[in-house]
Amino acid sequence: MGIILLLLSCVGVVSHDFPLLRINNLTPADVIVIGKPQQKYVWKSLPSVRVCATTEIPLYRIQQALHYWENLGYKFDSVYEDPTPRCMNPRPGEIIITLPEPGFSADHMAATRLYTYTQGGDIMKAKIFILPKYARKARVIEHELGHALGWRHHPQKFHIMHPTWHLGGYESAGLKKR
Repeated sequence: MGIILLLLSCVGVVSHDFPLLRINNLTPADVIVIGKPQQKYVWKSLPSVRVCATTEIPLYRIQQALHYWENLGYKFDSVYEDPTPRCMNPRPGEIIITLPEPGFSADHMAATRLYTYTQGGDIMKAKIFILPKYARKARVIEHELGHALGWRHHPQKFHIMHPTWHLGGYESAGLKKR
């Protein structure tokens, strides 16, 4: 496999009938990712989604992100905004979207914490931390909801679960609900 990639990156194809074709500066990650996305944990019941008003994320933006996952076969219970200033801790059966806690790295746009049952490993609740300035940025909420559904990072370029925002996209290969 490595030899083929090496040959493709070094050799041009020349023909009298075809233009010159050159493939330069490819890395194996640009060409192919071996393996499928991995879902480590799952919900046994439909999670509700609670959005803390302090995040300043409009509900329509959350609904867009949820719709992305619903198109892949996932379902959610209620979605609502919590106006209380003490909105910060998820309840069992809930995904909460809130502001980051002190010590949150400025290198991240958002992060997700899963709480799982010790026996069985099913998801009990999830907490998505997001800075308001990134809440409307494309794919950030969709990506974090993927983590809240138990999905790990997947290094395929343009994939929604890519760990680097600028290399990600809306590709959803391997994420359909089983």
